[in-house]
Amino acid sequence: MILSFGLCLASAARAQVTGIAPPTNAGDPFGEAKERRSRETNLRSITMIGANKQDPREQQALLEQMNDDFKQIQMIRLSMVQNIAAGKSFEYKQLASEAAEIKKRAARLKTTLALRQNSEADRKEPEPVEYEADSIQNAASDLCLEISRFTTNPLFNVGAVYNVRYANEADKTLETIIDLSESIKSSADKLRHSTR
Repeated sequence: MILSFGLCLASAARAQVTGIAPPTNAGDPFGEAKERRSRETNLRSITMIGANKQDPREQQALLEQMNDDFKQIQMIRLSMVQNIAAGKSFEYKQLASEAAEIKKRAARLKTTLALRQNSEADRKEPEPVEYEADSIQNAASDLCLEISRFTTNPLFNVGAVYNVRYANEADKTLETIIDLSESIKSSADKLRHSTR
């Protein structure tokens, strides 16, 4: 699923945004083939953040970065879930570092995926949340759940077709991940300094 993530989304998301319509030459095999080739060429010339970058190397680098971000967020989540399942308390320095990494990668995914138009303009500045020693474990667990919700969104399934509802859900989940990871990082840093 991770390796095909960028390719699935690239074709699914931009098919709707670029207004590519289904073939109009039904019953004409040569016309259908020409139309299909034209659509594939259009999709290859568009990256997740716009049609102005047409260098295939840039597109490939962008897809590789997206796949890496997607994979790394899942790897960090897995490590956190293992700690939670083992009943281990998080070391604040490590938790702050992991939350910062999740936030960086989630923010980059939100920008490159561009799941919703004007999502940044619609976004309200979140109220900062400060977690204490007795609540930061639950916050980390919530972050793991949100990451799971994002990575299992049907939009990222192999062969998925762009769906506005799923795109909105994925975008909002990324916002939650960004906000929650920022609050966890800030709280873990404060807790680390207060316990010295």
